[in-house]
Amino acid sequence: MNLIDDEQQTKNNKFKGLMIGIIILIIILIVISIVLVVMIDNIKTNTLKLNVNGASVTKFSNDMFLFENGKMYIAIKDFASMVGYETFNGDKNHIEEDTTKCYIDNGSEQAEFELNSNIIHKTNTTNNEYFTIEEPVRMNNNKLYIEASGMKIGANCTIGYNSSNNQITIYTLPYVVSFYGKKYPNSIVANIGSNNNNLKPSYNNQKALLYNMVVVVNDNKKYGVINIDGTEIIGTKYDNIEFIEGSEDFIVKTDQNKMGIVTNKGTTKIEAVYDDIKEINKEPKLYLVTNNGKQGVLNDNGNTVVYLEYDKVGINTSTYPSNDIKNEYILFDKCIPVQRNNKWGLYDINGRQIVPVEYDGLGCTNVSGANNLLIIPEYEGIVVLKNKLYGLVDANGEVLIQCVLDKFYSITNAGEDTYYMEQGENQYDVIDYIRKYVLHETETNTNNNPNNNTNENNNENNNANETQTENTNTNNTQV
Repeated sequence: MNLIDDEQQTKNNKFKGLMIGIIILIIILIVISIVLVVMIDNIKTNTLKLNVNGASVTKFSNDMFLFENGKMYIAIKDFASMVGYETFNGDKNHIEEDTTKCYIDNGSEQAEFELNSNIIHKTNTTNNEYFTIEEPVRMNNNKLYIEASGMKIGANCTIGYNSSNNQITIYTLPYVVSFYGKKYPNSIVANIGSNNNNLKPSYNNQKALLYNMVVVVNDNKKYGVINIDGTEIIGTKYDNIEFIEGSEDFIVKTDQNKMGIVTNKGTTKIEAVYDDIKEINKEPKLYLVTNNGKQGVLNDNGNTVVYLEYDKVGINTSTYPSNDIKNEYILFDKCIPVQRNNKWGLYDINGRQIVPVEYDGLGCTNVSGANNLLIIPEYEGIVVLKNKLYGLVDANGEVLIQCVLDKFYSITNAGEDTYYMEQGENQYDVIDYIRKYVLHETETNTNNNPNNNTNENNNENNNANETQTENTNTNNTQV
């Protein structure tokens, strides 16, 4: 009996040991499963997720988004391509493969970016605007990047980031237009592409949605503005309304065909008493106004900067493509060209006249085989014409070179512009001349100064402009 009992006890002990082993194994497997679940969850949480217009996007470049110091930076061309833009190197006015610049185009609007610049230039059929962003464009991995707030402006979209689940959520303007067009069937965006010719849909008004505002129209074809929650901002009483993205205000037009500006708070900024009105500068905000064929400039308070008495404000910059002038109304962000009775002058942006309205023209187009020339960027110079001869003034109104030249022009070589001026058969490098004989940055022998008059009685210490002034026969004056 003892032998039998011993054998049974041995079997029981083996069975208990096996059960304990199984239980331990099960516990280990459960722990491993929990660890795996946690690891997988962590991997999912740490993996960047992207949602565009309500749909998950799994294929996008690993370096499209960079995170640094709590901020998100976005590869401009990669992102723009993903949301429906064409992308190009260089700027839109030049055919070039300059990788320090790029522009994007969605068919309705173009946005330009440049390395180390905190300015975004946007153009469409009715607007030419500049936006200043907090951080300049940077380059990583041979790609141009911009901080997320700048990308929102450039690509007309919303961009949100949830750090808890590491997800980026994007809504493009076409998606937003479709969404609110359904929510507000009486909105102007709901009538985009409609056959109702009485309506005036515009790309600018679509962009108002990105700023939580909707342009609406009633049964009488009168326009107004509401918040996206339906609260009225501007009553439906205007013949037309156009959103200004730069200021987030609205140009309104009455049924008497008069135009003014109403803010996004519904207050009148500029009375609707003008035939036309257009924002021409973002900071400080300036507006070009037109009445009875005359033009002037107002500031953001509606006060006069340039009196409404000029035949033209601004320059046709398309005549000077090589100068790459962004704002035809304000040169060097400082001065406003004006024309009256075929004479030109300049005002500064505060309304002070810095150059009298006495010149026959601004810029030189009297060239062949070279570039027309309006400005000399290095010295903020502006080419002026008087009595069929050319000179140079700066953006502060100072005369750099008297009007004694036959022409100014530039020549582009290897992407670099060199500026020249001519008198008769003599050609001079403009930059070199200004340095030597206007600013006196280098030691010079006045006898070798090409601007000295040949009259030997002139004092050798006179500078170039004094020499030009003293010579009464301008047609025979040498530079």
